[in-house]
Amino acid sequence: MWGNHLHREVVESAARIRNYQPVDRSAVREIACDTADAGGPVERFFHDRPVFADVLTRYYTDYEPGSLWVADCEGQVVGYLTGCFDTRREKRVTGRRILPRVIAGAIGRGVLWHGDAWHLLAAFAGTVVLGGVPHPIDLTAYPAHFHINVREGFRGRGLGPQLVEAFMQQADRAGVRGIHVVTRGDNAAGRRFFEKIGFKLLFEKPLVLPAKAWFKRTSTAVYGWSKER
Repeated sequence: MWGNHLHREVVESAARIRNYQPVDRSAVREIACDTADAGGPVERFFHDRPVFADVLTRYYTDYEPGSLWVADCEGQVVGYLTGCFDTRREKRVTGRRILPRVIAGAIGRGVLWHGDAWHLLAAFAGTVVLGGVPHPIDLTAYPAHFHINVREGFRGRGLGPQLVEAFMQQADRAGVRGIHVVTRGDNAAGRRFFEKIGFKLLFEKPLVLPAKAWFKRTSTAVYGWSKER
């Protein structure tokens, strides 16, 4: 079983891991924004929370909620894992149904009048120039993926491993062949976590991020786990 790789990482916690419910939607979106920049809030680089929350979470809450897990501490959602079994489908739905609405809404709210939007676009252009996109992920070998975030104050309690274990066991039951995850190259703790639970580095690509009045260069690290290796 996939989850067997995680048992040694799971520790006692006051929170419980459970399936996502529609009532959790606002909490998931809030945590996504509060942890957007290496655990810090999205406002460090971008002012419009609805845009970021839609891009990061809307597919999972609205189109594949059955693969979404939350950490619940006394009725409060303090962490989540947004999972997807078919990345090709996620890309289609995001491109055709989500992004057009996000862009239209952003324009309507005047997002493009803010300097941080152009700063973010310039960082993306820098990533493209350096060859940082697209990511050549083998979606036949690694069709599934997940993103994970835990609210500050609840990290280090074993919630991350428990969320991943819940998703990996679900993926195993569904017959999913492989999973990939994406993290920043400078996220040393995240990289150690994925490597410890059995993921291997597939590739690393350049990444440019906005940093105050200028930019910083790091990388995108993509890890994979396959049942067949």
